[in-house]
Amino acid sequence: MIKKSPINLKELEGYYDLNHEKKDFPDNLLNQLPDDEFENANTWLLKRYLEKGNRLPANIEIRILDLLPHLSGWEAKLHLLQILPFITVPKSRSSTIRVILLALIRENNKFIRAWAYNGLYHLQTCHPEYKTEMITLLNKAYSSEAPSIKARIRNILREDEWLS
Repeated sequence: MIKKSPINLKELEGYYDLNHEKKDFPDNLLNQLPDDEFENANTWLLKRYLEKGNRLPANIEIRILDLLPHLSGWEAKLHLLQILPFITVPKSRSSTIRVILLALIRENNKFIRAWAYNGLYHLQTCHPEYKTEMITLLNKAYSSEAPSIKARIRNILREDEWLS
């Protein structure tokens, strides 16, 4: 429905305001993904939907998780990484999401790397068996990553007392 970037926030907010209360809003956005023409706008709209306190059924959450490796644009990947804290990662997808996130922490784009670390933190909140690995990765990243990534890690540390 909305075309690829540059994202016109005013246009997206207007579209969101007109459509977010429709029962099939998330489904309609997801049905157009992955598609280079729509992925930035539609992932932004999904992010906005969740940030406004809306919840998704488990089957929609799984569809979002399954999209992550198939998106081509960095903005769309970023939006999905920012959506992760609103999603419960089921055990059946945890190993796959872990592998994807570990690959994303090696991306050139600092935004993607920072939010991939955040995704690893979220993954261990759903599946504590990843806690030790995540702490090791965060410590290593904090000593070697760019300041912008360290800032994201500091935010993670502030959110969770046991990591401090």
